[in-house]
Amino acid sequence: MSQKVWVVVPHHSRFDLLEKSLASVADHSVIVVDDSVSGLKHSLPEVVVLRTSGETGFAKSCNVGLGRAESEGAEWVLLLNDDAILEEGALEALLEAAKAHQHADAFGPVLVGPTGIESAGLCFSPRTARVVQRTDVPDAPREVMALSGACLLVRSFWRFSEEFPHAMEDIDLGLRIREVGKKSLLVPGARCWHLGGGTRSRKDPRATRDALRGHLRLVGPRRDKRFLVVIYAVAQVLREGPRLRRLGAVWQGWRMG
Repeated sequence: MSQKVWVVVPHHSRFDLLEKSLASVADHSVIVVDDSVSGLKHSLPEVVVLRTSGETGFAKSCNVGLGRAESEGAEWVLLLNDDAILEEGALEALLEAAKAHQHADAFGPVLVGPTGIESAGLCFSPRTARVVQRTDVPDAPREVMALSGACLLVRSFWRFSEEFPHAMEDIDLGLRIREVGKKSLLVPGARCWHLGGGTRSRKDPRATRDALRGHLRLVGPRRDKRFLVVIYAVAQVLREGPRLRRLGAVWQGWRMG
């Protein structure tokens, strides 16, 4: 590979998942950012391990790794969730796309989960305040509004906004990349398996709270859009359950957002 690339894996709790994630990028320079409560209890040979104060959140953990990778001379950084497994040849496909599309600053694979295609790009509508995961896979690289942070190749100087606690930071990054005239491209020839919720269940009240907080920050101060965001969150909780604890988390997210 002609481009310098490092892999940054933020880690929260499930070491069994982390091992599988690291195995999928074993041939590359890897930084694990340990954001667990009590710290890693296992050694990781040939991996740079950086420790946060614990529970600092996804955005800050990624930024710690991005900063270290940039200081090591990395041009590109692959951000990879600790519950994600990169398929063979995926990183090479992303880097080839980066060579061919120098107007783009972010590249992502098709994310595949237990129920099939999980994400082929992200959309955010300023009009309806909705966030949608695209699942239609193109034949060639396609520009998208944003890409999932679960597996994302990005130029090393970019950072997530730490105002987003644990959700919507990837959409915010995609919007900022657009603002400077650059693009985010989905690369259909690259695939990544993503368990999703492997380290924090999507039905965890904290996940509900933080997702709402991030969504509210994304839409800004307009009351009509903020009201829509809360309606979407309540509808999701009522549909998925458990209702009592997660509705309380919606209230918390509203107060904190």
